[in-house]
Amino acid sequence: MTRTRNYFITPIPEIEEAVTLLGQAADAFLSGYNGLAGKLIARADDPEIAKFYRRIVGKTDPKIHWQSSQPKNPVPKSERSTTRMPSPKKQTEIFQRDGWRCRYCGTRVISRAARKVFILNFPVETHWVSSYKYGGHSALLSQGVSLDHIRPISRGGDNEPDNFVTACGTCQFGRNQWTLEEVGFTNPKDRPPVVDGWDGLTRLLKAPRTLRVPT
Repeated sequence: MTRTRNYFITPIPEIEEAVTLLGQAADAFLSGYNGLAGKLIARADDPEIAKFYRRIVGKTDPKIHWQSSQPKNPVPKSERSTTRMPSPKKQTEIFQRDGWRCRYCGTRVISRAARKVFILNFPVETHWVSSYKYGGHSALLSQGVSLDHIRPISRGGDNEPDNFVTACGTCQFGRNQWTLEEVGFTNPKDRPPVVDGWDGLTRLLKAPRTLRVPT
């Protein structure tokens, strides 16, 4: 019997709690309560989320990934699709279509542009280091939105719209170059997206630039 699942591990409740805190931080920031926003951002940086993220994105674990190593049969680069990635506008349309939720594990994701607003305005609380593999603030890292190829380019996929879904950083980088079949994932497009008003914190991008980016 073939085993199937939607994601690697059931998301821990701390993830949704952290995203709620970040939503509250966004509202506080937009209302001018920077001190409160900073405290909420710091509270959202839960070490349990970091542990969860590293279990999936870190060293390959057969119990989690159902694989012992990365695939050894990628499509040669000369034979891979040459179609271009969607424009930023098209990517945002996909995220909106998917309700700013990971189509695999269902957790709420955060716009990378909105994340940058937090990083620029709250450097201490986010302690972001882009060159570091695990990047700092746990929730901002794990829930940073990704445009995921259902079939990886290296495995014969392309950049056509039908090959994309929204993913959280954990599911995106945890799957890496494996196909859905190799990790036992069901096709996320077989399940309707959950669209409930969550905006991925894109409301932060509507703030005046003088508020969003310190001078």
